[in-house]
This record gives sequence, C-alpha cells and structure tokens, in this order.
Amino acid sequence: AVVSTQSTGNKVLEMDLVKLRKDIEAMERAEKKSGQSQRTVEVRLDRALEEVEKYKSLLSAERAKSAECSNIDKDSFNSLTNENKILQKQKTELINAYKKQMKLIDVLRKQKLHLEASRMLNFTQEEFM
Repeated sequence: AVVSTQSTGNKVLEMDLVKLRKDIEAMERAEKKSGQSQRTVEVRLDRALEEVEKYKSLLSAERAKSAECSNIDKDSFNSLTNENKILQKQKTELINAYKKQMKLIDVLRKQKLHLEASRMLNFTQEEFM
C-alpha cells in the first residue's frame, strides 16, 4: 500500500512537473513575444524620432529662408518707395513747369495782341494825318 501511494504520489508529482514545465514554456514564449513587440515598438519610435528631427531641420531652414526673403522684400519695398517719391516730385515739378509755360504763352499772346493793336492804331493815325 505504501508503494501504491508512493506511485500515485509520484504520478501526481510528475503531472505537476509536466504542468509546471508547460507553464514555464508558455511564459518563455510570452516573454519572447513581448520582447519582440517591444523591439518593434522601439524601432518604430526611433524612426519617428528621426522623422521629427528631419522635419525640425526643414522647418528651421524654411524659417531662415523666409526671414531672408522678408529682408529682401523690405529692402525692395523701401527702394521702390523712395523711387516713387522721387518720381512724384518730378511729376509735380513738370506740372508746375507746364503751368508756368501756359501762363507765359498767354502773356506772350496778349503782348502780341497789344502789339498788333498798337500797329493798327499807328497805322490808322498815320492815315488820318
């Protein structure tokens, strides 16, 4: 009876041992799977970080380029504004000169009319004398 209980005890212990080995194998597989998924996540994270760095450098390059263009645009705007002021002054001067010329032409016409009237008067006075 002792042998039989020992044999049954051995079988129970062997079954427990087999069950524990299966549990250990299952845990090792789960750990291996977890390690692989963790490595996959780390690789994806590294790629994402590289991409972020790439876009940061592109952004800073674009900002620098934009600032440079902005400075060029300001310089261009300032030079065009100055040129526009000079042209406005020249336009005003030309208009004033044109008005003076028109006044001079009117004065000369009046002088011409007075001269002709004076000649006519002289001519008529000579005829009457």
